[in-house]
Amino acid sequence: MRNLKAKAFSAMLSLAVFTGVSFSGTATLEAYAADDPYTAFSKATTVYNGVDYKAEYNPLYYYLNYADLRNAFGANPDKLVEHWVIFGKKEGRVANRLIGDSTEFVVPTGDKDVIVIPKTKHDNGGMTYDQEIQARNIAKQIAEAIENAADAGNSSGTSSASSASSSSKSKSSKKKPIKEVEKVAYAAGIVKAYCDLGTYTTEGKIYRTAYGVFIGGEYSCAGATRALGLILDYLGISWVHKNINSWEDQWCQVIVDGKEGYGDGITATAGYGKHPNEGGNKKDVVSYSKIRYKFEVATEKPKKEK
Repeated sequence: MRNLKAKAFSAMLSLAVFTGVSFSGTATLEAYAADDPYTAFSKATTVYNGVDYKAEYNPLYYYLNYADLRNAFGANPDKLVEHWVIFGKKEGRVANRLIGDSTEFVVPTGDKDVIVIPKTKHDNGGMTYDQEIQARNIAKQIAEAIENAADAGNSSGTSSASSASSSSKSKSSKKKPIKEVEKVAYAAGIVKAYCDLGTYTTEGKIYRTAYGVFIGGEYSCAGATRALGLILDYLGISWVHKNINSWEDQWCQVIVDGKEGYGDGITATAGYGKHPNEGGNKKDVVSYSKIRYKFEVATEKPKKEK
């Protein structure tokens, strides 16, 4: 856990240098949300009526394994351990490991809730259950930062227009809202920043995974694609892994703004239509470097009035 936080913090600092953005205010990136179940249960009690059940009971696993308990008790560790002792053991419930199944992952959302994501939606590259949870935890917070920055960028035109001259009002009012393809390009830029922190390799067990990109310090085009894909999951953008499990270049094929498009975590680019490797027009590429200013509005300090 400590190593994970250190990795995430190091990545955050490097991202700030890479993007030229100070992640603060509405666009803060943290290793963990304060009320995330993954963190909340790391020090949760395993004791009930003076007896410690830690050898057979893990509060996080018990919470993630059963939707009825999440709905009934939320992230209340006292209620969960009480249920385990009085009812769970007799009912044969599992509390010392993550059971999962062949169809879904139950993943912390970063608040007092969880999200169920089908395993079969995308190949995760061989991540373990725990690695999946940790990688999605980081991906979700990146997606939230992107959404917050996009919301701030979209609203800045209105707020600036209200205080500007009539000519600048007219100019600001024509400002176009941030598009989904631009969110994909920005997310691709962040993935590239994580990759730049690590080592490119095609050996080992994690180079093909989002865990390798976000935490393990190892990446490949397969891992970068899966890392970008996790962020897209939380942005609500549908994607398909192109050239999956092959030695060819890989990227996310996406549906953005009602159109076919792509996102590439290795090149920090996105665009409508086909990827340039498939004959798409390179002139239509939306690069991270070209659109990042739209998202930086959320982190700019207010200008002092003269």
